[in-house]
Amino acid sequence: MATGGGAPIPDIPINEEDTPGARRERGHSGAGDVTAVEMEPAVPSQKEVGSLAPYLYPKNPTPSPLMSTVQRVIAPELIGHHPNMPMSYGASMMQPMYPMTRHMVNIAGDHNLVILDSDVQSTGSVPRATSIFPERVRSHHPASLEESKQKLNQQLKRKYSRLVKQVQPIPFIKDKYSIDKVFTEVGMNYKPAGDDDTWQKLDSHHDIPTGAIGQSRVQIIEGDPGYGKSMLGLRLVHDWCTCDPRSPLNNVDILIYLNLRQLGGLKSIYEAIVKCLLPLDSSIKESDVKQLLQNEDIRTLLLFDAYDEYPDKDKDGNFVSQILEGNLLQHVNIILTTRSSCIPEGCDGLTAGRIKLTGFDERAREEYVRKVVTGGDEEATQKIVTQFNTNPILADICQAPLFSVIFAHSAHEAKINIDFRSVTEFFGYMVNCFHYHARNKAQTKAAPEEQAQFQKFKDNHNKLDELAYKVLSAGSQQFPWDKDIFVKELGEEFYKRHTDIGILVEEEVINRSFPNQPDPYKTEVRFFHKLACEWYAAHHLVERFTSYPLSLPENLVGLMDPSDLHHVYRFACGLDSLAAPGVLNWLKGKEDCDRLAVLCALEQRGKVDDVLHTVRDLVSRDVRINGHDSRLLQRTTIELVQRACQNGIPVSGLQLWGCSAKFDVANSCIVLESDLRLANMKTVRGLHVKERSASEHKMTKEELLGLLQTCEGLEELRFTSWYLLLPRSIPPEMIPPTLKKRNIHVLYDRKHGLVYRLSFHHGRWEILDQRAGQSLRVAIDQSDSHLQQEWCIQELKMAAEASAAIGFLHLFGSFYTVADNGQSITLKSGCTMPVLQTLQNVGIWNTNINLAMFFRILSYTKECPQMTTLRFIECQLPGVVDPGLIPPLLKQRRVVVQWMPPHYKDTWCNLDLETGRWEAV
Repeated sequence: MATGGGAPIPDIPINEEDTPGARRERGHSGAGDVTAVEMEPAVPSQKEVGSLAPYLYPKNPTPSPLMSTVQRVIAPELIGHHPNMPMSYGASMMQPMYPMTRHMVNIAGDHNLVILDSDVQSTGSVPRATSIFPERVRSHHPASLEESKQKLNQQLKRKYSRLVKQVQPIPFIKDKYSIDKVFTEVGMNYKPAGDDDTWQKLDSHHDIPTGAIGQSRVQIIEGDPGYGKSMLGLRLVHDWCTCDPRSPLNNVDILIYLNLRQLGGLKSIYEAIVKCLLPLDSSIKESDVKQLLQNEDIRTLLLFDAYDEYPDKDKDGNFVSQILEGNLLQHVNIILTTRSSCIPEGCDGLTAGRIKLTGFDERAREEYVRKVVTGGDEEATQKIVTQFNTNPILADICQAPLFSVIFAHSAHEAKINIDFRSVTEFFGYMVNCFHYHARNKAQTKAAPEEQAQFQKFKDNHNKLDELAYKVLSAGSQQFPWDKDIFVKELGEEFYKRHTDIGILVEEEVINRSFPNQPDPYKTEVRFFHKLACEWYAAHHLVERFTSYPLSLPENLVGLMDPSDLHHVYRFACGLDSLAAPGVLNWLKGKEDCDRLAVLCALEQRGKVDDVLHTVRDLVSRDVRINGHDSRLLQRTTIELVQRACQNGIPVSGLQLWGCSAKFDVANSCIVLESDLRLANMKTVRGLHVKERSASEHKMTKEELLGLLQTCEGLEELRFTSWYLLLPRSIPPEMIPPTLKKRNIHVLYDRKHGLVYRLSFHHGRWEILDQRAGQSLRVAIDQSDSHLQQEWCIQELKMAAEASAAIGFLHLFGSFYTVADNGQSITLKSGCTMPVLQTLQNVGIWNTNINLAMFFRILSYTKECPQMTTLRFIECQLPGVVDPGLIPPLLKQRRVVVQWMPPHYKDTWCNLDLETGRWEAV
């Protein structure tokens, strides 16, 4: 995996003549570029058309409705001459064979051929470092426009050069680094726009799929606080400035990087660029920027950082929302970073690609320590890494890169081993590091009274707690304060101490109250990180909860949303054992707060009886572990379940959703994909395993029986998955008598419309239930495993034997032949399917079928008395059939036989059973 290499950022911007955009304008291609094609304003020759024909006529053509577009551009008589054009397609069927987006247009009435977007859709995967913008042939920019673009880029790169060289990994160590020296890849999962469930793992920020940007102009980089969203944004900026050929931004003409936290009160994107990115004496005006950004031939990317901290995000009509919703700059692509709990409205999974940061794994932590903390000292590196690896709680907490970085630096400086049992303990240690680092540096020159002041300011921060609470409880979550007001509230000495040690950070921003003053900037103050604000707010929240021991007022926490600010509540439980019960009781009354309550419960440091009372209450409802949960949340939930089991507390239900759970027979435990283990589940009453992954895996007879015996108090075990394959049967002699006596319900829902129950009497599955109004719907693909196909056929036979309706059976390239007597279908895998008495509809896909085989299929159809429709989709079929050979019973039952020929998507023909001819519908 990439670890942040690349050329260093120059102090003076890179020669604009050597950028990817400039190379394209000269007709040269860089990495990932397509060489520009220049054409004279004349009718294109046959040779010229042929050079572009692969875009128009792929080898596996699919008809498209854009025929008129091609007719306007290319002489019709030339189309049929391309070798990839099927001979059956004549001049009357001229169509581009792949769907295209504005693929070809006629410019200004002449015959210049201009490719605007080569969005040719293929079935292959997106190549590594595919550019955000598809390459296209473009008209030259006017000289003045090109000069404006180069001038803007020069000034932007000077600004970005400073930004990416001033990275401060942790505030209390004042050393600054270049982003390429400290950047370490974090875990990333990607979900394309329009996909509800499928997340793909990415190995590097260079692998961020940009094909989806061709479909959706917005990409959202999301993650919890401290997971490296801003660092990733800066790394993308660095790669653009250095023209890194691996970067997905390698052909962006203009990159606009804006920290949205600083844009409150600004009215337009153009104003923001001029005031936040350009020098005070810049000759570039807002109108110049507007002209460049509105030009669709200039490929512009907007990189918006920290949307969750944007002051105006809740104001109607703010310019950021207008751009995201497509009301402004519709042609411009956007990458936006934000908390997972603060996704912009209108940017749901259907309209935006999502990149979720999952944090540091062991490799990434070790890489950072070696590269940044110890400078390659292997002995020092292993000492720090050992602390991570020998303390599971610490390792899980440090999945968040911010925590990992702070611990690594402080452990290297302190050279001691530290143990943590909760996030509260860890964050308290981290805050103390700020104070102790400053105190230790001043130790040799500070007077005793000065040392006492360090301790005073570390322990007494009530006013800061109250200010942090007020801003969070107000719902705005906007942390910057005006410096003068903040100093007045806290006192000069307290303020100076906390800015010196790094807990508070000063920042120059646009003076939103007086933007037209000669000096448009002012100094604002904020916490070094949002989590620090939550830490201090939690101290004040503790005071409020302990002030109301009997009843809690409605406005106790103001507008602090638990789903967004969960660390406030976790810290509060960990800080004060008296406040913890009040926090937990308050969370119980809130919707969807059960999982947060689990985290809060295991933060508290109270009496054992108090903790067990909380555990008993939490496991009285279903407890869920999701595959996409952090290891910390998974481990905390496992600890909750196992603490209940150890103390004989019944666990109502345990749900394992998307965890790729497997049973380890040798160790009698469930192993999750995260390598965490669930053992000692003797008081779990219900267990529900639900898998969403498209990767197939099997559970053996031994594993299933071992799981049932390990969960001694289990009453129901349910599996919901198409890809998790259970044994098709279990020999009765393998089933222990104790299991037969317990009468456990073992249920299997394969998402086809039927639910099956395992009979311990004969070891076979039986239909338990058919969902109301649903019939069985089964698809067998030629890529499915042999066991998967056997399971599908077993389901079909069970349904037919139970007189349950089989609504649809689709054979995707898996059909092979039919027996001579029409009594069975054989698949390419060798699996055989008998006549199904309740089968209603069959679809056969992508198969070449000769006349003899066609009549065999009709014979099988005749044997299925409830079949009403037989469909052939994208199959090669006989053009005419002898009506005398069609079984008369099909005519009597009025069975519909339909055909969608290859290359004619959505074009259906019905077989006239009387004449044997196909008729278009």
